Formats: sequence, C-alpha cells, structure tokens
Amino acid sequence: GDDIRDTLSDLIKSGMIGAILAICVLYLFLRQLSTTLIVTLSVPLSLLITLGALYFLGFSLNILSMMGMMLAVGMLVDNAVVVTENIFRRRQCEEGDPLTITSNAVSEVGLAVIAGTFTSISVFLPIIFGDKNQIAVFLTHVAIAITVAMLASLLIAQTLIPMLASRVKLPEASDKSAFMTRLADRYASILAVAIKRKWLMLLLTVLTLSSGIIAQKLVNVDMFPQESGRKLYLPYNLKAKYPLTVVENSVDKVEEYLYSNKEALNVAAVYTYFTEEEAQSMILLTPEEDATLSTKKIIAKIEEELPEIIIGEPNFKFDQQGGNDGFSLQINGDSAEQLSVIAREVIQVITGVPGLKDVRLETAEQERELQVIIDRDQAARFGLSPLEIAGTIAVAMRGQNLREFRGDQGEVDVRLAFRDDDQETLENLATMQLRTADGNLIELSTVARFRFALGAQEISRVRRKTAAVIEANLEDSSLEEIRPLVETAMSGYALPIGYSWKFGKGVEQANDTEKQMGINIILAVVLIFFVMAAVFESVLYPLSIMISIGLSIVGVYWFFAVTGTTFSFMATIGILILIGVVVNNGIVLIDHVNNLRHRGIDRNTALVQAGRDRLRPILMTVATTILGLLPLAVGSTQVGGDGPPYYPMARAIIGGLAFSTIASLFIVPYVYVVVDSMAKWTRKVGRIARNPTLAR
Repeated sequence: GDDIRDTLSDLIKSGMIGAILAICVLYLFLRQLSTTLIVTLSVPLSLLITLGALYFLGFSLNILSMMGMMLAVGMLVDNAVVVTENIFRRRQCEEGDPLTITSNAVSEVGLAVIAGTFTSISVFLPIIFGDKNQIAVFLTHVAIAITVAMLASLLIAQTLIPMLASRVKLPEASDKSAFMTRLADRYASILAVAIKRKWLMLLLTVLTLSSGIIAQKLVNVDMFPQESGRKLYLPYNLKAKYPLTVVENSVDKVEEYLYSNKEALNVAAVYTYFTEEEAQSMILLTPEEDATLSTKKIIAKIEEELPEIIIGEPNFKFDQQGGNDGFSLQINGDSAEQLSVIAREVIQVITGVPGLKDVRLETAEQERELQVIIDRDQAARFGLSPLEIAGTIAVAMRGQNLREFRGDQGEVDVRLAFRDDDQETLENLATMQLRTADGNLIELSTVARFRFALGAQEISRVRRKTAAVIEANLEDSSLEEIRPLVETAMSGYALPIGYSWKFGKGVEQANDTEKQMGINIILAVVLIFFVMAAVFESVLYPLSIMISIGLSIVGVYWFFAVTGTTFSFMATIGILILIGVVVNNGIVLIDHVNNLRHRGIDRNTALVQAGRDRLRPILMTVATTILGLLPLAVGSTQVGGDGPPYYPMARAIIGGLAFSTIASLFIVPYVYVVVDSMAKWTRKVGRIARNPTLAR
C-alpha cells in the first residue's frame, strides 16, 4: 500500500512540476499573461474531461491511468498553442473584425491540428484493440487515458480557445518577440539556401540517419532488466523436509545477521514465512532518498557475509521488469527420476556460462520416501491388478470420503481410513490384508516388495508434459546476452532420446513481448501514414513527414548514449508514443506549405514562408512536451513503487523529439522538394503515356 501511495504521489508531483515548467516556457514565448493563461487552460480542462470519461467508461483511477495523464500534460497544450499562435499572427497581420479573423485562423490550421491529434492517438489503437498479452494489458489503461485527454484537448482548442483568444488584446511588441522574429528570419534564410543545395542535403540526410547505427552500438540494451528495487526476496532453498523447529533456527540465524547489520545494509524490515519444506524472507530496504548504498551493493554485501545454514542454500531471486519471470530453462521428458538426473547435469553445464549465477532447480530437493514395487505376475495369480492394489494402499494411507450419513441430528461426514497405529511402521504396511479374486485374504508383502529411495516432493508438468525447470539469476547481463551463450553451452550436451530442452517461461514472455511491441510499432507507423495520406489527399507528401520518425529513432539512441541510459522495454513504449507525436511538427509545416501553394505561391517560396510562420509554434509545442516530461526523465519513480522506472520512457520521448525537431526543420522541407519533384515527374510521364506527341 505504501508503495502505491508513494508512486501516485510521485506521479502527481512530476505532473505538477512538468505543468509549471510548461507554463513558464509558454510565457517566455508568448510574453503575455492573459494569452498564456488561455493556452494553459486546456490542461486542467482536458484532465477533468478525461477523469469523467474514465469514470463513465468503467476505468478506475490507478497508477497506469495516472501515468497516461502525466505523460499527456506537456502535449495537451500543443493544439491550443498552434491555434492561438495562428490567431494572433493573423490578427497582427490583418485588419478587420477579430471574430472573422479568428474563424479564418482556426480554419487554416484546423485540418493540421486534427491530423496531428489523430496521429498521436493512432499509435495506441493496436494496443487497445489488439491481442491482450501482458504488456497490452499494462498499456491499455495508459493508452485510454492519453487518447481521451488528447481528444479533449482537440475539442477545447477548436472551441473554447478561439472564443477566448478573439477577445484578448493583442500583445505588444517586445525584445523577446523581436528575438523570435530575428530567429525565424535567420532560419528562413538558411532554409532557402538548403533546399537549393540538393546534393549537400542528401549527404547530410544520409549521414544523419546512418549515425544512428553508431549510436545504437554505444547503447547498452537490456529489454527486461532484472528487478532489484528496494524490496528483496531471499528463498532458503531447503534441501529436504525438516521439523519446524530446525527451519526456525536457521531462519533466526539469517534474520539475526540482517537486523544486527540493519543500518549498514539499509534494512527497514524483514518478513519471513516458513514451513517444513520451504522458507523465504522478504527484505524491505530504506527508501531511495535515505539510502547510503545502492541495491546492487547491498545484495553483493549480503551474499558475501550471509551466514551459512546446513539445511539450505539461500540466494536472492529476481524477476524481470515488465512482470516477466526471470531466466529459466525447461527440460521435458517422460520419467521424473531421469529428469532429475539430467537437470543436475545441465546445472553443471550452464553454471559456467558468464552472466549466470545461483543456478538451481525450481522444485524442492528430493526427500526419502518408501516405494512399493508390485510383482505383476504374482498379483495376477491372485486375480489382483496393480491399480486395485494402489487403490487399497491409498485408502489405507490417505483415507477416502464416503457418502454423508443422515441421522436425526442431520448429515455427518464419513471417512474410511486405517487407524493411525496401523500406518506408523513398514511392518504394518507389509502385513496389510488384500482380498483376492476368490475371496481369500493375503498380505501385501505376498505381491509386493518395499524399498526406501529419494523421490521428488513434487512433479512439474508444463503443457501436459513432465518437466524439470532450472532457474538462475543474472549477473551484469541481460536476457539478450545470455540466450546465445546458453544455447552454445547446451549444444555440447547430448540429451537422451525422448528428452528435450527449451528456454523457460520468462524468456518466452520476453520474446513474445518484444515481438508484440515490434508489431505495434509497425502498425502505428502504417496508421500514421494512412491518416496523413487522407489529410493531404496524397501518398507522396506524407513521405516527407515520415522521415521525421527515422530521425527521432536516431535521436533516441544518441540521447541514450550520451546520458548512459540502458535501452529497456520502457524505452520501447516511449518510442511508440514518440512516433505519434514527432510527426505533428511536419504536419503543421507541410499543411501550411500546401495552403500557400494553393494561393499561387511557388514551392520554394512557400517552404521558406511556412518555415518562418510555423517556427514559433513548433518550438513552443516541443518545449512544452519536453519540459512536461522532464521530472519523469530525471526522477527515479517506478511503476508500483518497485516496478520498472519511468525515466527510460520519458528520455526516449525527450531525446527523439528534440533531435528530430532540429533535424526535421531542414530535412523535412528537403524531402518535400524531392517528393514534389517526383510527383511532377510522375504526372509528366503519365501525360506522355496518354499522349505520346507531348514527348516531342
């Protein structure tokens, strides 16, 4: 409960700080308090609408939906910024009725704003309506919250914002606005030269995209890092079944060590449960802000100093971030006894694999048991089958429930079983009476022999197959690095005929999750393309904007390389959100270019003019989005308090958006020129094909 409350508190604080930073940057750009408040109004109103919509849709307000709203905080002002900026730009340049100018200004950017919103939310459609695997369930609440919030911001930007903006006095010119004017003019002059130097721009585009390969090699990739938050689990891995007093003494020995070193190990509390067959301690560490040692160092110190116990081999157990199980290897076969032998040999094989430690069997150690071996031929002479004999032994040892006895006092449960005295010794079992086919009685020892042997306390079956599961912890390695090493080690081990091995549930979950996220990203890109194709009524012009997606991926890897951030599945979620956001700037720019060309302005002049007109809203929307995510990017807030951290996701969006914005300001117009030239050439070829005389 405390973890959940802390996470919610951290999310709310991050959202509030992000909103304040976004408001500050808006004021720096707009230089008018009333205008800033109008734009900012879209944030609380959108969130209120989102809360109401979630309630009526039957979704609870939880960590995931809160996460979605906090991610959307910086993006909720984007539509309002574009609309408001265009309204004031038109009012400054034109004379006339403010309401008419406002209406025309909203209509001018209306299509671009709608397209930008739908590209942002289209990336979540595969998650909301696709296969409900583990990650999809995790992301659905996030996706619904962001989608509703973005739609609410679109509604507000098209209705309330124009109404208020039309009644606000125009801001006076200031040094800051003069600076933006000079910056826009400088950008326009550079852009005018850039779109004429086609070969130079081609070289820069290729080099920029290719640099992503270098950046990718510099980034450490661990899609599902091993969880080691401020809550540790220490199984004791008991070797057999022991009296409770013996287990308790061993547990006390470990707890005494932990509590005697409480301050040095940052231990807040230790909770232990134990039975005759298993025991486990949960070690709660002090909060991150009060810690004097990292979790990794605490684990290493405990492993080095933990007192030995005779009855078990304590070692930490970790799952992977994202809810996946940790590393495991599964061996399948028919005989549980043979599987036990093979599993111990496999443990020896993979123990030497770099990056694996604490290799162990998932099931408990074997314990001594009494086995009854039936002589089938001898039993057949008396007309007895092994099944009948086994049934009689089962009734004798475990008992059997009979039908309830109904008397004057009601129903009474009836159970048939041997007396406790008759179950205590091997002699009692050997002399147990069996009734033969001809009605005579014989002793069990007549048709069976007995032996003591080690047997499994439990038999695992995975998908109806007997299996032995081997578990291990990772040490400074990822599942991606371990997989090929284990495959190489196992290739040198010959399994008996009828036995096979494969990676366990945790590795399969990781593979499925990576595959599903890849499919979701591809579907998101396709949906974004369809949305833009519908907006521009062309399949060529959207290509000039799609280049920004590739640039954003390059930016993610460079940002991760510079900041030393590990690329995890949370970063993949960030990329999924990013590709829906990063195209918005291109849509706003290219839509304005097409509008100018429809007025009769030539292509290059329209590109330069559109760049000058749209530079400020582009920089404003990017700045608000980045600053809105900044608290999550620099913080250590984790999902649920001890789950995966948010910062890889936030850093992916920030790095990709910042890099793509700067590069796209020049590369998107260049690609637009190339695509437009291709369109003209295609139309010319089509005309010649229809009328060959035009070729002369």
